Amino acid sequence: MRPHVGNRIGIALVGLALLAGGVCALAAREDHPRVRLADLGSFFAQNAWARPLAAAVAMLLALVTTRWLLVALGWGRCGSRTGTGTAMLGVALKGIEDVGRIQVRLVGDKRMRVSVSLLRRADLHEVIGRLDGQAISRVRGAVDRQDMPALVRVHVRRR
Repeated sequence: MRPHVGNRIGIALVGLALLAGGVCALAAREDHPRVRLADLGSFFAQNAWARPLAAAVAMLLALVTTRWLLVALGWGRCGSRTGTGTAMLGVALKGIEDVGRIQVRLVGDKRMRVSVSLLRRADLHEVIGRLDGQAISRVRGAVDRQDMPALVRVHVRRR
């Protein structure tokens, strides 16, 4: 699953949970207009077990949301995208049907990562032949790194 899809699903779930909580609070307020809905102070004063549980839930929620934010910002990804390399890879793979997504990343001065995503009906042999024959050397030339080793990942989608 792609990261942006996961982020959108997570945001949608959080939004739905908040919406459901708001609707429940409005419905309860309409049924009992004189009763206080949230008297958390007296609840925590009467139930000593609830305080550590609430602290643990808050800590867990803070850790999960911090991790989610860091992944969404791209922390932990290696290298930086290069548009020139991606464009040259697109030119080298031009004419091949069902090429889904291409990406070129430079990981410092150590290596280059090339990612090619294909649809199920794509001609895998032709793609690999072009990558071996000319595409990677053209991409290296476009990013001015002739001797840089390249890691090529070819992903064939199931759907």
